[in-house]
Amino acid sequence: MVTRAVRERLAQDIGGWLTDGLISPEAHALLEERYQARTFGVGQAVKYLGISGGLLAFFGLLGLAAASFQSMATAAVILLLVGAGLTWWGVLLSLDPLARRGASSSTVLALGVASATLGVGLAANQLGVRDETLVVITGTAVLPVVGLLAYRFRNLFLLVLALLGFFHWVGSWTAMVGRSTYELSIQDPRLMCGAALLVVSVGVWHELRLRPRTGRFFQVYQALGLAYLNLSLLILTIDSPHGWGSQPLWIAALALVAVCQIVAGARLHSGLFTGFGVTALALNIYTRYFESFWDRLHPGAFFLLGGLALFAAGVACELLMKRVRAVSP
Repeated sequence: MVTRAVRERLAQDIGGWLTDGLISPEAHALLEERYQARTFGVGQAVKYLGISGGLLAFFGLLGLAAASFQSMATAAVILLLVGAGLTWWGVLLSLDPLARRGASSSTVLALGVASATLGVGLAANQLGVRDETLVVITGTAVLPVVGLLAYRFRNLFLLVLALLGFFHWVGSWTAMVGRSTYELSIQDPRLMCGAALLVVSVGVWHELRLRPRTGRFFQVYQALGLAYLNLSLLILTIDSPHGWGSQPLWIAALALVAVCQIVAGARLHSGLFTGFGVTALALNIYTRYFESFWDRLHPGAFFLLGGLALFAAGVACELLMKRVRAVSP
């Protein structure tokens, strides 16, 4: 019997084989059907929609319960108790040697950790803990615990929470000295670029060295790291604070990073890197086009010319790819 982990690995591998031209579309479809190795299908979409709905309903119930008491202290106690209970339950489900509750155990454990973390934050706020102290506690105590639980039980949900918390922590750190503005957890875009590069590097290391043992952790690292990296550079191309370098420098940096992502996608056979690189390059070009021509052209002409340019670029890329495939051995 093919396990879930093997099916996930097959889904990634046969997708790469199809992209590289090693197998035909018919063989790809046959392998998918034979081993049920689809990366994302209708069944998975329904499952994740159900999980998302359960999350919203859960936090909605907690909010109603806290509002009925009209006390922030009571709400903190409720969150802590519910979080502790769900965390314990999630750990018990995750320890099942037969892994019969794979999806539910991951969801319950993530809900428990999220609830407990919110309860700790709310309790600290009620006790008058300063924001600076809370930032230090979050970075040195809470995030490592969430990360350890994610690795212990190979929980993707917990890893996403830990990484989002890490980026939020990096973004909050410079807020203590009152610089810049707090936009999408990016207080200092240059600092966030460094943190994002570190996360992407960890993701590549997971893919090349730890992939069988850590499952799809590498995709979480790479996706979130690339998103924050490209967003930080885009912010710098639009509004670069004084003394941080000229705007053309950051525009060139974003273009170079986008091209590097596309090249890395080709070398690693990763559609994730390629997709983020193409998106970053397109956003960079569109932002420059908007800055240069929005006030000079009629809106209709602006979108018409932009659309024709994108269409021409797409046709040129397709012709180039055909030539490359024709001359490649």
